[in-house]
This record gives sequence, C-alpha cells and structure tokens, in this order.
Amino acid sequence: MSRKIWLALAVVALIAASFAASVVASKRASDPRTRYSTHAFDYLHSRQTDSGGFSTPENTAWAMLGMIAKRERQGSSAWRVKGKSPFMYLQSSDLVAGASNGVENAPIYYSRLIMAYVASRNTNQTATAGSKSINLFTELKKFQDMSGGPNNGAFAAIDLNDAIHTTAWAILAMYSLLDAPESNANFVAAESWLASQQNDPAGGSAGFSSSVKGHDANVVDTALAIQALAKAPASAGWDAPHEVLARNFLQEHQNNVGGFAYASQGGSTQTDATSAAIQAIITLDEDPRNWKGAVKGNPYTALNALIQTNGSYRQTDRLGLIGTTSWALVAQDVVSQAFTKYPKTIPPAFKSFRFRPAFNSMSPKNGAKYKTHIVLIRATYTDHKGGTGIKPSACRLYVDNKNRSRSANIGKYGLHLQLKNVPNGDHTYEIQLRDQAGNAKVVKRTFVVAVPTPIPTHTPTPHPTYIPTSYPTVYPTHTTTPAPYVTPTTTPTPYETVTPYPYDSPSVAASPIVTGSPIPSPSASASPTGAGGSGGGGSAAGFVGGTLLAMLPIGAVISYLLLQRREEVLGTASQGTVLAGGGSTWERIKQTLARSKDLTRPSPRK
Repeated sequence: MSRKIWLALAVVALIAASFAASVVASKRASDPRTRYSTHAFDYLHSRQTDSGGFSTPENTAWAMLGMIAKRERQGSSAWRVKGKSPFMYLQSSDLVAGASNGVENAPIYYSRLIMAYVASRNTNQTATAGSKSINLFTELKKFQDMSGGPNNGAFAAIDLNDAIHTTAWAILAMYSLLDAPESNANFVAAESWLASQQNDPAGGSAGFSSSVKGHDANVVDTALAIQALAKAPASAGWDAPHEVLARNFLQEHQNNVGGFAYASQGGSTQTDATSAAIQAIITLDEDPRNWKGAVKGNPYTALNALIQTNGSYRQTDRLGLIGTTSWALVAQDVVSQAFTKYPKTIPPAFKSFRFRPAFNSMSPKNGAKYKTHIVLIRATYTDHKGGTGIKPSACRLYVDNKNRSRSANIGKYGLHLQLKNVPNGDHTYEIQLRDQAGNAKVVKRTFVVAVPTPIPTHTPTPHPTYIPTSYPTVYPTHTTTPAPYVTPTTTPTPYETVTPYPYDSPSVAASPIVTGSPIPSPSASASPTGAGGSGGGGSAAGFVGGTLLAMLPIGAVISYLLLQRREEVLGTASQGTVLAGGGSTWERIKQTLARSKDLTRPSPRK
C-alpha cells in the first residue's frame, strides 16, 4: 500500500475519532435539567445538616426522592456533609421513634421511607433499616386492615381518616419494593379496596376523596389513585371507564393558567396538586404540555411559576417546604417521573450540580506581604449556571475577626474594601459568600504587613537664638541740683581798641615795616662762608628737610592726641556738666578761644 493511501486512512481515522469525541462531549454537555431543577437543588442543599439528613427522617426521605428523580445521586460527594450522606443519616436514626415525632400519618411515613431506600438502591436494607434495624415493610403492614371486612386491605393511621390517601401511598411503596407485587396479598387487597372508593359519576367525572367513598373528591387523592391503580390486577375492578372518569375529574379542575388547586375548580395553583396531576397525566400516557389552560400555560409552566427566590416551591398546609419542593422536583419539566415507574426504575445519573458559589479571584493571596499600611481586599465570584445567584446582603467580610461587611462594597459579582492604617503584624480576612438559598462558600486567608521602621538620626536640639531686648537709650537724670554758676570776682582786662593805621594815599602801597633780623638770601652770594657758597646752602636745606621728615610721626601723634582731647572736651561740653570752680566746660572753651584771639591779634602800630 502506498504512502499516500496510508496518509489518507490516517486522516479519515483522525476525523472519525474527533467526531466521536464531539458526540460524547455533546451528550455529556446536554443536561435536560432546567434552572427550576437546579434552583430546587440549591434549596435542598441549604437545608441539609451536618448529620447528612434534612432534620427529620420524613424530610430526608422526601429530599432523596426529589434529588434522585432529577438524576442526582444522594451518595455523591455533593450530597455529603462531613462525610455523611442522607441514607447514612436514615440508617443512623431511630426510625420507629421518628414515626411518632411530629408525624401525622405513620403508614405514609413508612411508605416514603421504603421508596427512598429503593430510589437510593438500598432495597435490601429496608429489612434492617435505621439504628433499630427494623423491617420497613413489616412496620407498614401494621396499619393495614386485613380482617376480611368491608375495609379489608385499607391502610389508615387512625380509624379511616385519610384512608384513601394513606392506602394510595402504601400501594405505591409496595409496588416499588416488591418484585412481583401482583402476587402479594397485601398489595392485591389494597388495590381492591382503593378501586372501590371512587365516587359515583357526576356529569361524566368521578374522583377520590382523602378518606372514604362519598366525601368530597380532590385533585391530590384522585391523581394518587390513578397512579396506584395503574398496576392493579384485573380482579381489583379497576378498568378503563373508571380511569376515564377520574381523568375527566382532573381536567375539570384545571385552572386558566394550566395548574391545579387541591379541591376547588379553577382555584389558585398549588404545588402538591399540580405535581400529582402531572404524574397522573403521564400515567395516562398523555403529555402534560397538551393540557392547555383556558388562558395560557400548561401544568409545567403553572408549577414552575410557584418557585421562589431561594429555590423552594410555595408550600401548602399539607406539606412543608422540603416535601413540597421535592414533589415538584419529581414532577417538573419534561423529564418528570410518575410513581408508576419511579423509584422502581431510576433515570441515569448526571454530574452533580455544583451548588456552592465559587471565587474567580481573591486578593490578598494567602501569606502575602505588604510594605504599606494600606491594603485592598477584593474578590470576584459567581454562582454556578443554574444556581439561585449570589445574595449580597447575606455575604460577609471579616478582618481580624471583626465584621467589616457594612463598610465593604459587596455586589452580585464582586466585593472590595480598602483598609487604612493597618498595623504591622499578621492579619486574617474571611469572605463568606451565600446564594439566595443560603449555601455558603467560605474562604479564610492571611497576610502580613511589615513596613520598615526608619532608623532615627540624632538631631541636636536647637537652642533658641538669643535676641537681646532693645531698650531705648536712657540718659541719666541728675537728681542733684547743680551748683550755681559763680561769677568770677576779678574783672578781666578789657581788650584794647585798635585804631587802623591811616594810609597817606590809597594809590600808593606803603611798604611794610619789617622788624627783626633779616632772612638770609638763598643765593650763593649770600653764603656766610663767602667761598664755595653752594656747599653750605645745600647742607642747610638737607638738615631742615631731614628734621621735618623726622618730626612728621611726632606731629601726627600730637595731632591725634589733641583731637581726642577736643572730642572729650566737646562731649563734656555738650552734656552741660558744671565744673569745679564754676561754669560749664563749654563756657570755659569760649573763654579760652577769646584769649587765643587776643594772642594772635597783631599789636597796634604806635
């Protein structure tokens, strides 16, 4: 075979394998369960306790019937709490005590327990059920009248109250438990009695009451009787005409939106009545979707309109929320189950629904370290597709075990909270997510704040700069009275009046009269030596110049001292100090100056 042929075959094989894988994947992905089913799962999960059960054996049996009908498995990890499943809870419970603990109808209680054991594939353990290892069928038969009288075969808790209702449930339980129920005396007797309790026809319809023939019929007991009598032996007297009468009764009681009320015609839709009616319609080999309401809808749409935000179905007085929701699970949508087949046969299992909310992201990461006192806590999350959705008001955020939910921004898809002034050290935060049903997802993490402490540098303490206070100059005030000025007693000699010398003629300059020795002439002819005159004159000039040069520093010192003395004298004079002997310094100076003028004044000519 050529290489090209081999390659072609390989490509064909690869395509075929891919196609097969896609088919398998599509089958796995195709989950016919609607959001109504998954919402109901959310509710049941939220009511499951740490014991694995649902508070009581009766509620637990109901919950098992509901979840398994919609292809969940009660023994899966999704339905285990602390390792305990619902069936484990039943097996650890005192089922006899449970029959008298708030249970209104013990034979119905045992009937549902039998059906739950069968649905969970624990049929054999019905003979050793509960912590007391009781036989559930034996306990159930204790409530059947097998005396051979007019009520032979009937089941009742007290007298014949709810006898039809009770007997219908007992027949359904025996049918699911027994391999050949038609050969069992208790089963046959019960079928015969129930068939005889149909009310007489009225206008082409006839239903069943809850107690005995002749009482007002209702939808719930008529629908249960249709299912229970579907497997009745011919000897029971149940035939097609009787079945049609019962069917007509149901149809007469369907309301305008396609639902059913318990008894009144056209009444508001109720969960148990509509669920039982859907099962009866399926038992009649009809499609509930074809049972249209006069205005709109069908039994399925009417039933699903009763689902609540938390996933539960609106309850009636006859059942609690767990029982009501579980019965709706059995009957809802197009994979509904009738008790004529279920739980004797159970549908294939699907992957368990993930009911808890899930985090997409979260920070800080566990053990994260921060070098800042500001930490941002944030998370994104979601509820799985088909879930009831996150309920922000029920979510919680704890920081160091303190509830910080009010200050956090919590929404349907995320939350955040900024922490400020977080001290150094280890810290924890915990986020609790909750969906509308109450299912919680809790995550707790730690983080560390380690902001380095700065090393202090020594800074000398600054001393305050001394700024001296400036005070105004204060001159001393003399408190002593100055001595009076004493006028000298001696009369100073009066200055002589000098009369200017009259010139003879103003046009002729008079020669001044020179007195004293004549100044020698600097010319050589005036030399006193008379010989070589130039030598003698030069020596004299040099002597005079050298003398003057040598006396300059002395003169400067004398001038400085005189100046200082002058400043002192003037300063003293300015203060007006009275000197000893009378007079102030200033007056003394004026007298001295007057005298100096007299000394320098030229003498008058004579």
